Amino acid sequence: MKVNPIRSNGGRSSRRRFLESTAVAGAALAGAASIAPRAMAQATPEALGTASGDLTEWGFGIQETNPLARARVLAFEEAYPDVNLEIVESFDEQTLLTAAASDTLPDVIWLSRFQTAAWASRGVLAPLTEYIERDAYDTSAFYDWAIEEASWEDEIYGIPGGADVRALYMNLDHLSEIDVDGTTIDTSDWEGLSEIGGQLVVRDGDVIERWGFDHRCQANNFWLWGTGNGGSFMNEDGTEVTFNDEANVEALEWAYEAYEAQGGYQDYQTISSSWQGDEQFARGEVAMSVYEQWMLSSAVSTISPDLNFWIQPIRDWGSGPDGPSTTFSGGNGWYITSGAQNPDAAWEFIKFLHTDETWMIGAQAVKDQRQEAGNPYFPSLTGKISADQRQIEELYEPINEAFDHAVELFPTILDTSISREISRSPAGGQLEPIMLNDGIIPALSGEQSAQDALDTANDAAQSEIDFL
Repeated sequence: MKVNPIRSNGGRSSRRRFLESTAVAGAALAGAASIAPRAMAQATPEALGTASGDLTEWGFGIQETNPLARARVLAFEEAYPDVNLEIVESFDEQTLLTAAASDTLPDVIWLSRFQTAAWASRGVLAPLTEYIERDAYDTSAFYDWAIEEASWEDEIYGIPGGADVRALYMNLDHLSEIDVDGTTIDTSDWEGLSEIGGQLVVRDGDVIERWGFDHRCQANNFWLWGTGNGGSFMNEDGTEVTFNDEANVEALEWAYEAYEAQGGYQDYQTISSSWQGDEQFARGEVAMSVYEQWMLSSAVSTISPDLNFWIQPIRDWGSGPDGPSTTFSGGNGWYITSGAQNPDAAWEFIKFLHTDETWMIGAQAVKDQRQEAGNPYFPSLTGKISADQRQIEELYEPINEAFDHAVELFPTILDTSISREISRSPAGGQLEPIMLNDGIIPALSGEQSAQDALDTANDAAQSEIDFL
């Protein structure tokens, strides 16, 4: 197996540059390194098939720091010794565009499912319908929203390979200071969350020492709150945005008032600028915060393993303590390109990496690495329902009530999660920053009313769609 660490430049070109670009150049595959396989558990009959020849994959690095990926890819290499796998660890939009223009696309790519419509509409991705039907491949094993996000125009283009989910993290010691029990708090009472947030702020004169409640709308989490108020952001066929839906406007007004109750967005910017990475909750610098599941393992368990915390799903506004939870999810998936030279091997690769047994090989490698470092193991969210559950049942070892509760909670939230509606449009990647920069930030900062800001964002987003 060859590994070539081509790196992304981190930039995002505009969609107009994307469409207008005529650059043609081959994607260089140089500096390849060899990685020897190690003994792995045998693959299941579900994954084993006939595959041989050269196979080029882009975007899925197998560094030793990523045991979930590395162990699974090495297991594939052992199960398919006749496949010569070459890996390009990362790529950017321009690299993929150039490869498409010069007929040098890889066989298989690891791509954000949010970009499915963008690349499928340009003919870069090949639909998987033929393979799914031929092998009677069970796509119902994956969360519905994940398959929907990996689809375009009623055809599946990708197979989900991961998931994230958002919930409310609460510091119980902080909440006890104001006589609130975070384990029973009604997260559908959004106005109550705002009020509690104001009470939880700690100041020393003009210095803010602790923020109360961070809804993180400014971190592209407004999709959660708008949906939780019954809002919609796009029509069914992805041709019209509805950013300024009345329910979205109301949710953004609430978000503005939630920060105002704590001193305002300028105060939030002041304290958040001092936070290190995504460690603010673990370090006690914010009392309540919306965050993805990975903060449990990456920050809380390593920085503050004895933290007295609790995690709750956020519920639809006014639905009651047992009302529907609201969240959205994303993640990557595996895709076969339209220029694949070895699509059959690419499909075998995709199938193999998604068997429960292969997921368990990766999960065991993660557990081994974390235990070696003296850290507890937490299951990954894979996008596949049975694989998520098997990690909990077979590998997770109880830690304490708070951690155990969170591990059981996250898959249940995924059951009712959704994907961002704007992923339906090929312009989806351009619509998200428009929402943030033209809608969310001007409203939170008080530069515009929520209505005016979302009207502006709606017009700009619709212009991007109409340009298609």
